[in-house]
Amino acid sequence: MNIKLTQTLPKTHTQKILKKEAKSKDAACLVVLIDDKKNILAEAQLSDYQSRIAQLMEVSHFNGKACETVADYALAGDKKTTKENPVQLLLVGVGNLDKLGHSGLQKIANTIYQSTQKRVNSITVALGDALEENHFSQFALNLLAASYRFDKYKSEQSTPVLTDIYLLADQSLQAALDFAQAVFAGQSLTRDVANEPGNICFPAYMAEQAEALAKAYPDLLKVTVLGEDEMSALGMNCFLAVAQGSAKEGKLVLLEYRGKSNFSAKAGASKIANSGAKVTGGLKALADKLPTKAASKKSDKNSDVKTVNDDAPIVLVGKGVTFDSGGISIKPGAAMDEMKFDMGGSASVLGTIKALCEARLPINVVGALACAENMPSGDATRPGDIVKAMNGKSVEILNTDAEGRLVLADTLCYVQRYQPKAIIDVATLTGACVVALGHVRSAVFSNDEDVLFELENASHLSGDLIWHMPLDDEYQAQLDSPIADMQNIGGKGGGAITAACFLSRFVEEGQAWAHLDIAGTAWNSGKDKAATGRPVPLFMQYLKNSANNA
Repeated sequence: MNIKLTQTLPKTHTQKILKKEAKSKDAACLVVLIDDKKNILAEAQLSDYQSRIAQLMEVSHFNGKACETVADYALAGDKKTTKENPVQLLLVGVGNLDKLGHSGLQKIANTIYQSTQKRVNSITVALGDALEENHFSQFALNLLAASYRFDKYKSEQSTPVLTDIYLLADQSLQAALDFAQAVFAGQSLTRDVANEPGNICFPAYMAEQAEALAKAYPDLLKVTVLGEDEMSALGMNCFLAVAQGSAKEGKLVLLEYRGKSNFSAKAGASKIANSGAKVTGGLKALADKLPTKAASKKSDKNSDVKTVNDDAPIVLVGKGVTFDSGGISIKPGAAMDEMKFDMGGSASVLGTIKALCEARLPINVVGALACAENMPSGDATRPGDIVKAMNGKSVEILNTDAEGRLVLADTLCYVQRYQPKAIIDVATLTGACVVALGHVRSAVFSNDEDVLFELENASHLSGDLIWHMPLDDEYQAQLDSPIADMQNIGGKGGGAITAACFLSRFVEEGQAWAHLDIAGTAWNSGKDKAATGRPVPLFMQYLKNSANNA
């Protein structure tokens, strides 16, 4: 799909209205937006169409209600010129413009696309100055997103007629449009990867996608892949406890986006004694990959020591369980096919890195994809097993279906070697989150007020909504184990909260961190099951704001 700003309108050749649809599919369409007071958006630019619009509204009793449509398919007039430049007219209601938010913009964009995609090859949407920058960007992204399809496995694939979208708006919005296109590129990759079936998308496949990105953007991106032997040497036994039940090898995929400067992971071997890892032979070199404690942001006010490196990256950690059977704590059979989406967190991180490369934001970012398959087998972890995490803490695994927090725990330990400004992990983690928030908002937990504020601001600007959840110390007691440092589940009450509490135990004091639970927003269920591409818009807005404020 091509989308561009324009300052010109298609020409009209008719005053006749409500005729039958044109025989030719090679046609243009002018989309006119009208509010519930019958005010025409971009009215000043539509002077040549006023009479035609007025007649169409009158005879169709058009009221401008949100997503109301009426089309003028008439192509009468001069037959010769009509064939050369057929123009159709589509009126679309936007409702109350003052109350128009992300949801409304999404519905209007979908209405426009569905009304035209099989009929014309180009549309011009007359916006004028009706939308502010962030709403314009959301609208453009939603128009592009409406064109997304995943039908590669169908024997008969549908190809839309519509290929070009022109937005009649001020040229100053070009940067916002460029950003929306970058986000769409990343969001599409997220959806593509997440929609793949489990027999195609497994940990090695995710690594291949990351390596393909590195080849496409060699000046911006470096990719490193750790296998199970390397993770074993680093003491990442929580991660391996999930992966060991599958024939598919687990992978930790690291994508270093260097949009601002070259950076390196500051590591030290001082913590090797606490890791519980046995490092031998050629794997001794991996000792330098152990994390070191990040400098505390809450340093003494009288200290002149700078605690935050301006070039330090922001780290995004994605849960990448490419298929989640539940392991020995096996899931019910109903809707288990949707457990291919349990890698939605890593898919969104991969897509965000793609969008970053397209937008070329001046910021340093590390994406970590914690990829494993959770399967029942003779080698699978059993309920009651105890494993030692990379930070040396022991974990009693009471339920093998609480596996996402295990791969994330070790990955959180690992990425702190970058001494990042902030770490944000994202995961389709708990059904409790879906019960609490449904499918509208993702849950966010954080130990840092600045990161929380920045994420909430990005949520507002992008329309990719989140909701702040509690992380009170009182919830931590639910994770107490009589025989280990902690257990991996906290009981029925506050399941999403105790999952976040579990992850918080693997974040060093002073390290800014947030956790996003996207179990309710990463995909749509039922007959229309498909990945949504969230929270790529949220992440990109957050990173854009961070780059601008640096």
